[in-house]
Amino acid sequence: MTDISEAGPWVLALAMTAAALALALLHLRTRRSNAALRAEARAEAQAAAGRYQALEANARSSAQAAAQASETRFRSMEATLIAEAQAAERAGLAARQQGDRVSGELAHLVDTRLPGLVTHLRHRHVPVPGTQDPALAHTDLGALLERALNQVAQVVVDTEERVDAGAQAVLRATTAEIQAKSYRLQEMIEEAQFAFDDPEIAKRLVSMDRTNEENLRQIQATGVLCGAWPGLTRNDSHLGDIVAGAQSRIAGYQRVQITSQLSDPVGVVARAVEPLAVIVAELLANAVHHTPQGTRPVDVSLHQVQAGACVVIDDPGVGMTDEEREFAARMLSGQQGVLLTHLGDPPRAGFATIGRLVQQFGFTVTVDKPSSYGGVRAVVFVPDHLLMLMDEVAQPMSAMSPALRKPEPPRQESPAPSPAAGPAGAIELPRRRRQRAVQDTDRPAPQGPAPAITPDQAALTWGAWQTGTLRGFEDAHTDQEEGTQS
Repeated sequence: MTDISEAGPWVLALAMTAAALALALLHLRTRRSNAALRAEARAEAQAAAGRYQALEANARSSAQAAAQASETRFRSMEATLIAEAQAAERAGLAARQQGDRVSGELAHLVDTRLPGLVTHLRHRHVPVPGTQDPALAHTDLGALLERALNQVAQVVVDTEERVDAGAQAVLRATTAEIQAKSYRLQEMIEEAQFAFDDPEIAKRLVSMDRTNEENLRQIQATGVLCGAWPGLTRNDSHLGDIVAGAQSRIAGYQRVQITSQLSDPVGVVARAVEPLAVIVAELLANAVHHTPQGTRPVDVSLHQVQAGACVVIDDPGVGMTDEEREFAARMLSGQQGVLLTHLGDPPRAGFATIGRLVQQFGFTVTVDKPSSYGGVRAVVFVPDHLLMLMDEVAQPMSAMSPALRKPEPPRQESPAPSPAAGPAGAIELPRRRRQRAVQDTDRPAPQGPAPAITPDQAALTWGAWQTGTLRGFEDAHTDQEEGTQS
């Protein structure tokens, strides 16, 4: 017992020590557990803080990205709006410029191109001005302007042709009446010439007849220009008679000298006699008009060529400019319709009249070469189908006609030519003979220059001329409606 009681304090101490150790271990364990919990709590807190920071950073990043995207979209929209505004401004400027160009082209069309078109229609060598801006020539606007010009040109041409046709119809009817009265006046003058023997009266009647002849030529040419028939249907006639008759129709006939290089009595068939006389008279009138007084006379020569015969007219006048020569060639070709309004003021109707007859009868007339005297050479070519050989006994040449060229005598070693043989290179023409006609091969050809004639001889010559003319009227006179109109 004593031992147990003596050991009690030690056991108690030991127990208390064990309990203390246990408490210490428990406290240590608790502290460790608390430390672990605190560490875990701190870790979780740190993790939560990290997640928060990440979320915050992500939120900030998202906000920045959204802000940047919004700003980008805003700037893009702003740039788009600015570009559209600039494009609209450029389009407006281009539209204003295009409007100015169109307005300028329309003003150019009205002020320049349309007057140029009218000038071109009257003078074909003058070009029509183009567009003011060359870049518009091949655009839709340029094509539209060209269509407008073509429409205006067509309207102008149609209107001119319609008005000109009416004017020609009026002139045709008027000239036909005046021409018929002039022929009647000519007959009355001829009757008076045979009715009175007084030389003074005869002189005045001859002057009146010449004036009436010149007036008749101008009336006849005007009628032909307007599409009328020349007026008279004549018989087959000597070429020399036709040219001499044409000479008698013009003022200043004394300044015309006619020579013949024909060795045969070449004649012209009836239907072509008056048209040829009109052509030669117009050319002679033009040659004399443009030849100054005091110069050499107008030279006229007759020639037979391979395909027909020619009347060559050489004047020592002022000549022709290139424009006049081009106009004459165009008129004489007979290929172009003639409008009275295109002949100028005063009208240049001579070549246009000749062109009408060239187209209808097949003559050829050229004035494109200068004469040997510095003026103009006009050549009238008569084709062989309008020619014939005349019977000199049944229908002798007029005393006013140029004498035929005397043929050269044949050489002894050469065979004698046949009576109807013409000059070298000439063609054989049909010979017109009448019943009981005998060829007079022994008639002497005139030689040397013609002697000067007295007034009495001139009166006798004119009387013979008027007698022959009256006989021609009696044989072939027709009224104003005879013939055809083109």
